[in-house]
Amino acid sequence: MASEDRFKSGIVATLAKRAANRCSNPDCLAITSGPAEDRSSSVNVGEAAHIYGANPGSARYDAAMQSVARASIENAIWLCGNCHKLVDDDPEKYPAGLLFEWLRGHEQEVALQVGKAGAELRRRYEDRHVQELGKLSYLAERIVREKGDHWEYHLTAEVLRAEMAPVLQRWDTLKRGLYMKPNYRVAKAESGEWMGLRLAEIQQVTRAFSELTNVEFARAWGAPGVAGDEALIISTCRLFAGVGASALEWEEAVRFAKVDDTFEEVWELLVGVGGGIIEEAAKVPDYLGTLFADTPAPGQYALNLTLDLPAGWSDAVSEAISRFAQTFHGE
Repeated sequence: MASEDRFKSGIVATLAKRAANRCSNPDCLAITSGPAEDRSSSVNVGEAAHIYGANPGSARYDAAMQSVARASIENAIWLCGNCHKLVDDDPEKYPAGLLFEWLRGHEQEVALQVGKAGAELRRRYEDRHVQELGKLSYLAERIVREKGDHWEYHLTAEVLRAEMAPVLQRWDTLKRGLYMKPNYRVAKAESGEWMGLRLAEIQQVTRAFSELTNVEFARAWGAPGVAGDEALIISTCRLFAGVGASALEWEEAVRFAKVDDTFEEVWELLVGVGGGIIEEAAKVPDYLGTLFADTPAPGQYALNLTLDLPAGWSDAVSEAISRFAQTFHGE
């Protein structure tokens, strides 16, 4: 296990206390700490288990997760040694979603025993609040409920990862030629107008990505000293993924167009541009994961991530269009 994917000692201690030092498996609930023979010490048979595995090949490992997410308390569940082995030996029987349900149910039961009526009212409020936010991954839901340190950034990374996944998957299949759409022919006389529309569209995509990345996320995270707005964070992430879907549609429109031979040089410069922008946009969760891999200093953070067209691309397109125009008018 990579050291950055291990739970820090503070997380392990907090997790055990939150579980009241009992195994979180509802069919077990074994006490995990007690007296040792030496009256000055104690024994502990509890373990902080990863819900999503910590390294490739481990149970429920998710390659798309960042190390900071794997090592966070949101990805941890307190189990006795026997139950830890049980869930890791049979991950299909014990998927991540089930472990999140164990965790949630156990902590709610402990909270009820500690806080009685107040804990039950808070649970009802949290359940309703989470439902109002729409469908979220288990990890995102836990971040919303717990609101630990820098939760705004962790929530952004997790929701973006989940929302962008279908776009990235479809882009990958398109890039590998695993699906197709009906081809349509662009008449030579209409080539200039077609090109102008595609250029305007891809510029709109890059502007939208830049605005969401460098303005809207900062607004959702809140001003320094002000808590972020989880509803705004989630809606901004979904808008971001929507722009990614638009970039994919643009890429499809280019790839499945049939152009005149004289216009092929321009067409080749367009192919892959939308997909490249999608890949750059998908780096935002990675950026946030890197930013919070260690304990960052308090304060406000900005992405400052440039999502733009490839360097020199516009000049290359202009030159290719000029050559096409000369050929077109020379006929």
